[in-house]
Amino acid sequence: MSLVKKKKMNLSTEKTPQKKLSKFTLDNVSNVNITHLPIHDLKAVGLACEELNQQAGCNKAVPHVAARNIKNKQELEDFVEFCKSKGIDKALVIGGSIPRSKTNAFQNDVEVATILKSANITTDCGIYPQNETELEIKIKLDIFNNAITQLCMNPDAINNLPLLDTIRIGVPSMCSVQGIYKYLRLCGNQSYKYIFKNWMALNYLGSDGIKVDKFIGKLKFSNYHIYNFGKLDETIDKLLSIKEK
Repeated sequence: MSLVKKKKMNLSTEKTPQKKLSKFTLDNVSNVNITHLPIHDLKAVGLACEELNQQAGCNKAVPHVAARNIKNKQELEDFVEFCKSKGIDKALVIGGSIPRSKTNAFQNDVEVATILKSANITTDCGIYPQNETELEIKIKLDIFNNAITQLCMNPDAINNLPLLDTIRIGVPSMCSVQGIYKYLRLCGNQSYKYIFKNWMALNYLGSDGIKVDKFIGKLKFSNYHIYNFGKLDETIDKLLSIKEK
């Protein structure tokens, strides 16, 4: 069986609105997603995007928009106007960690994505390699421009995804397992079910943390999104040192 030659590695990462990133990280990633947690409104996310773009000297910030974390429709309308005024033309739209309720201003990612796209803001989504079928993923990509995989440490499940430039593979930074759980508690989501669903993550644990380079060595993709659980600079440096295959 012939191997698929990998393209040059392309990296992105993420941060909370308050967290600061090093110049090394900003210089070596194409995008930085700004997370939209229940404790923040979209105004905080937008301001953090503006600050990061100023630090980077170009537009690298991509705001998260978590549908069910939005308090009311005015919050989204104000955010759209802010993005248009600052040249922010891309967003990652997710459902959000707040449970579905009749009181939610928005119920799902598609509802919000439709509004953003009407304002000429391109939209990305999250996909679950271990939980969604290929058909479900392709349907999402008919609606959204690009996709980032939620954390999945099963290389077979990831390699079964269609080899598309519109899919970016989410990988953890080189942190300890405790670092992952700390982050997931902050996010208030259930992603840990997908990380450790089949215990394959144990194959990539070392004394210094997760061996991300070993994990990526099993994958056919070139576009990666680093979930920032700590040791971000070290992770980027390690991945950039991997020779092209």
